[in-house]
Amino acid sequence: MKVLRYVNMFNRGIERVKTMLNDNGNPEPLFTVDKITVFEAMVKPSLSINLVTNKEKVTKMVTKTVTKQTEIVNEILAFCDTPRTLTQIMEHTGLKHRYNTKKHYIDPLIETGFLVMTLPDKPSSKFQQYQRAKS
Repeated sequence: MKVLRYVNMFNRGIERVKTMLNDNGNPEPLFTVDKITVFEAMVKPSLSINLVTNKEKVTKMVTKTVTKQTEIVNEILAFCDTPRTLTQIMEHTGLKHRYNTKKHYIDPLIETGFLVMTLPDKPSSKFQQYQRAKS
């Protein structure tokens, strides 16, 4: 395709990449054009000025995320006064993905001792339930 001059015929792809990276505050990329149908753009990492100028925006986003996660954790702990299955916990909190719920909420709560498994010898049992640890 390159030999037939169909690929990057007017050098537009390279210019578009340069423009987009420049607009984003990145340094000039290094290009490899010796492949037949594509070119490679190697971008050097840079400290973006946008992070400094958008510090308040980033802070608000992080605060909102942490607040939401804290609310979910508190909701799980309050709901698990009696033993509950993972499905029940997900339905109660509105979480949709089993793997992510277990990985991001249930497992850390178990590791820190806030939740306990009703069947600790069988962590992957379909009858597994979780309950708030007794103080």
